[in-house]
Amino acid sequence: MIRSIRVRLLLWYAVVLTGVVGGFAGLLYSEVRAARLAEVDAQLDAAAASLESALRLFPPFELAGESPPPPPPKKSGPPPKKKGPPGWPPDRPEFGPGPGFDGGPEFGPKRPSREHLMASLDLPGPPENRSGVLYYGVWRSDGGVLKANGLPPDTLTPTTAVPGQPTRSFRGTNRELVITGPGGTAILVGRPAEAVTNDLTAFAWRLAGTGAAVLAVGLAGGWLVSRRIFRPIATITDTASRISADNLSARIDTITVDRELAGLADVLNATFRRLEAAFDRQTRFTADASHELRTPLAVIRSQAELTLSRPRTSEEYQEAIHACLRAAIRMTDLIEGLLTLARADAGESALREPVELHRVTGESVELCRGLAEQARLRLTSDLEPVTVPGDANGLGRVVRNLVANAIQYNRPDGFVHVTLRHEGGDAVLTVRDTGAGIPEEHHAHLFERFYRVDKARSRATGGSGLGLAIAKVIVEAHGGTIGLESKPGQGTVFHVRVPAATARSNTSGRDQ
Repeated sequence: MIRSIRVRLLLWYAVVLTGVVGGFAGLLYSEVRAARLAEVDAQLDAAAASLESALRLFPPFELAGESPPPPPPKKSGPPPKKKGPPGWPPDRPEFGPGPGFDGGPEFGPKRPSREHLMASLDLPGPPENRSGVLYYGVWRSDGGVLKANGLPPDTLTPTTAVPGQPTRSFRGTNRELVITGPGGTAILVGRPAEAVTNDLTAFAWRLAGTGAAVLAVGLAGGWLVSRRIFRPIATITDTASRISADNLSARIDTITVDRELAGLADVLNATFRRLEAAFDRQTRFTADASHELRTPLAVIRSQAELTLSRPRTSEEYQEAIHACLRAAIRMTDLIEGLLTLARADAGESALREPVELHRVTGESVELCRGLAEQARLRLTSDLEPVTVPGDANGLGRVVRNLVANAIQYNRPDGFVHVTLRHEGGDAVLTVRDTGAGIPEEHHAHLFERFYRVDKARSRATGGSGLGLAIAKVIVEAHGGTIGLESKPGQGTVFHVRVPAATARSNTSGRDQ
């Protein structure tokens, strides 16, 4: 099987073009051949019709090859006067005395002689026009030749056709016509058709040459057109081959691409953009993760080096160990977050067991209450009983991350309010704060890993930049969505929507 689209396309084009050219040439040849043969047949028809008309003047016994009947006995007295046939008055010369005529009752007063009839049995036109062109023969019903002129030596008595149905055929290079004449006679008229055959052969060769030239030109044009058609594909291939980890900015120029390939080029460009964005995120993630892990390690190392530089008191050793412990806890949280994201990237699905989301949310809120009190914030909740299929630990982490984030970036004496509702078959969790708000240009990047709106403040407060990213992958693993509404100076509201397992209960739990 041919694996080249271009070659297959060209072969199909050649087959179609050959069929079209061959069909047209065959139709043209058949029409020209029919026209030339019609000219020959028209000449033969005219000659056969003239011979048939002459034969109608012959008496029946002459056509049958019999002897003429004896004349009737003469009667005494003057013959009765009879009217001749209409249009044959007795005073016409044909019926008067003269050479070549004799009397007979069957022909009226006078009838043409045999010599006169045989002389009339000839082809029309002057002899110089038909000499060497037409030949003919007339056979009686008994097979005898009545008259012939120029017949080929191998001519046999023709098999007469059905009256009114002429028979046309070729004998060698001669074209012949056979018809049935009066009295069962057979009339054969023919003429050499070698010139017509030679003309048709030459015309066929000219058609073949012209068709071959047209086919060659068409195939050459098809080859050039196919090159132009597949040139954009070569451009796309070249552009794609230049895409690598070191060069992800190359794009296909869709302006020069044909309309049929523009969609493919757009899809590939979008794929390249996503690939470049993924590589950028991966590079940024690696750099940020290295930076975040380096900070607690640097703290542990510096504390250990400083403590071992000289003898210390027990209080100084305890203070150094507490500093190392805090750095280790922060590093542990960071590593756990990275593992969570890695499992999500690997497609490991969360557990699917009934979870009382209102209970998990209430416990998470209580765990964050101490942070709220330290920040002088009021933390409230309004929770409806809702059960969802999923992972209780993962959902609890989502609540803790959102509440801790709302506490961390709130203003003093503000509040954080958590609600849980059952809406349209979904559990909707809302975390509202009275913080400074988030500018709109940061909304699209807020759930990216290690992304910070205020990077300096985040590191000062100990944030790793993974909380919202972890919350997003956990929510999406549960088939839900997460979003936010925020404007500078008006606080922030985070919405989490996950499919619920049961209908809403009539009771509700409230915790102030």
